[in-house]
This record gives sequence, structure tokens and C-alpha cells, in this order.
Amino acid sequence: MMDNGKIKTSIIVLSHGSKVASGNDGLFKIVEMLKILNKWESVEAGFLQLAEPNLKQAIEKVVKEGAKRIVVIPLLLFSGSHVVKDIPFEIDKQRKIYPEVEFLFAKNLGADERIAQIASDRINDALRDSSFQGSDSALMSENSYMDNPEEIANESFRTIDKLLEVIGIGVIPSINLPIIKRIIHTTGDPEYGKNFIITEGAVKAGIDAIKSGKTIVTDVNMVKTGINKRLVASFGGDIICKIADEDVALAAAKSGLTRAITAIESSIDEINGGIVAVGNAPSALFHLVNLVLAGKVKPALIIGVPVGFVGAAESKDALRGLDVPYITNVGRKGGSPIAVTIVNAILNSAKDF
Repeated sequence: MMDNGKIKTSIIVLSHGSKVASGNDGLFKIVEMLKILNKWESVEAGFLQLAEPNLKQAIEKVVKEGAKRIVVIPLLLFSGSHVVKDIPFEIDKQRKIYPEVEFLFAKNLGADERIAQIASDRINDALRDSSFQGSDSALMSENSYMDNPEEIANESFRTIDKLLEVIGIGVIPSINLPIIKRIIHTTGDPEYGKNFIITEGAVKAGIDAIKSGKTIVTDVNMVKTGINKRLVASFGGDIICKIADEDVALAAAKSGLTRAITAIESSIDEINGGIVAVGNAPSALFHLVNLVLAGKVKPALIIGVPVGFVGAAESKDALRGLDVPYITNVGRKGGSPIAVTIVNAILNSAKDF
């Protein structure tokens, strides 16, 4: 696959390898998933031992196919001798053989919360098959689970605090912490603690815009509906979403562009100095980025968390190139509930700021 039409990048995914052929099938399935999920055309399997192709053979193959950049990723849990010594040694050898090729060595899987979650799922699957189901399968008594909403929320946030500590994400600025915690609470996904990007001063810019009564523009009505309208109104602000407006629909049909793009284009006046929250449509975020780059609009804050398999990750990458305060995350995850959560967290901070 050509990156920007210039550089062919190949991914080589390594696993340990097994003498039993069926023991290697999983790696080939993961390779196919990576091709589908990331649109990488050149993804190859490689084995460290006991099976072929080995790393050297995989590199030879992709170089013959025109690779100018090779990313090697070891599907190994921990940083043992393979990760620390064997693979880097072989990559260094190949660099000398192919000096015109850029070699990148991705991190191994490591102690990641997502792996712990997979392990948790597997354990629970096994427990459901247990022959000792007696008391576990009985109906719960009304005292066997928490039913007080405040206690449930407090316990949830205590769990989030512990997970953030174990994950080791470093020191989060105190002004950003409520947003990160509420996103994890909303999604049940601690991964957001690591892959959320909040530029310096972004939350303060959002608070100032809200307190100044600036408009909040959303890409879809689902985001608009979830935002605390009472709080916005208390600061003299408003929330708008034009995606369902009749004139937007007509203009989109005439131009052949998406309604999301057309709605953003028609909201330029409201966007200037305000907050834009994109939780659904990558095309809306792409267009907003282009408007900012063209100097046609300057929002106080962009919240860009569209979800999906087509354009979501790429639109967020484009946002990260802007010299404008923004809040976003890495990858295809996201969605309207997350955009709503971020806006409401900033609203609550504005109330107490």
C-alpha cells in the first residue's frame, strides 16, 4: 500500500511459532484482521522459531514487493530475550542488507488493560461452564448488590482511580482529570485513559467559551440532545445542530457532499469563538479541519471523537495537526456519548470554576 502515494509500508507480525501447524493458524487470522481494520494491504506473518516464514524470510519477501518502510510488531506479552535481544539483532542485520529501507520496531503487547480484560472474559467463560453452579446461579437477594446510586458512582470512580494508577499513565493535569474519569465511567473502557489527547489549555479554553455564552455546535442531533441545555442556557449560550435542517439537506443533495459537511459549512458564524463537538461524522471533522487551515474559521475548542471504520482515525490524525485547542483520542473508537460526556464535564467545571 502506498502511503501518500510515495512510500510502500509493510507490516510484519511476529509470534513465537509452533511445531504443530494448527498452533500457528491464529497468527494468520490476526494478520487478516489487521488488513481489514487498518486498510493495510501489506501485512505478513512471521515466526521466531519452529515455523516459517521467519523474520528474515518475511523481510526478503516484502522488500522484493517494493517495501521502503517495514514495521515489525512482536505479538509477545512481555519483554523477554526475543523482544530485548533476538528481534533487534535481526533487524539491525537487515538494515545493513537493505540500507534504503526504513525499519521500525513496534512495542510488544506488554501489560495492557485490554489484555487483562480479555483474560477476564476467558475466566468468566470458564466459570459459566463450572459444574458448581448452585449458589452462584441462584437469584440474587436484594442485599447482594449495590442499589444506592451514590454508592455505585463512588465505587465506580474508586475503581477508575485504581486502574489509572496501575496503568501508569503519569500525572494528568487536575483540570483534565474529570474529563478522563467521566469518559472511562461512561464507556467502561480504561483504554481511554491512555489514548486521549487534551492539548494544553484546551479545557480552560472550553470553560472560557462557555462562561462567555458562546455557541456549542454539534455534528449530529444525538450529541446536541445529550448536552445539559439548562447549564448552557445559564451561561447565556446555545447549542445548535443543522444536520436535519431542510436547507442543509437540499444543499447537500445539490453538491453531492454529506449533510455533516454541509451543516458545518453553514455553521461558520456560530463556530467562530465557540465549541465544536463532533461525535459521529468523520467527514464533519475533516471539513472543520480544512476550514481552520484555510483561515475561514477559528473555534475556541474542537472536540473531535467520531467513531467508525472509515475515516474516524484519519480525521482525528488530521485534527492533531492543528494549532487550535482540541480534545480527541487515537483510533476508530469514539462516538456521540463520548462527545456529550466531554462537553458536560466542561460545563460542570465551568459551573465550579
